[in-house]
Amino acid sequence: MTTDHRIGPPAFGSERETLRAFLDYHRTTLAMKCEGLTDEELRRQSAPPSALSLLGLVRHLAEVERAWFRRVFEDQDAPMVW
Repeated sequence: MTTDHRIGPPAFGSERETLRAFLDYHRTTLAMKCEGLTDEELRRQSAPPSALSLLGLVRHLAEVERAWFRRVFEDQDAPMVW
């Protein structure tokens, strides 16, 4: 893993600022975990019986964020892709 350049969420701020800061922090954390890994390593399952991989986690988080923001903030129908 490379040097940690994450910026922690602020202790104070509006709800929107705080949400964005937490999302940025967690996105950066996941990107750090994946950095430098090969495609094969990203697809490797963690440990039985789990089928979870880092790539699967990236896909899951991206989809949940996409659907949640569309449903909650834009009041759109956003069926889950997976």
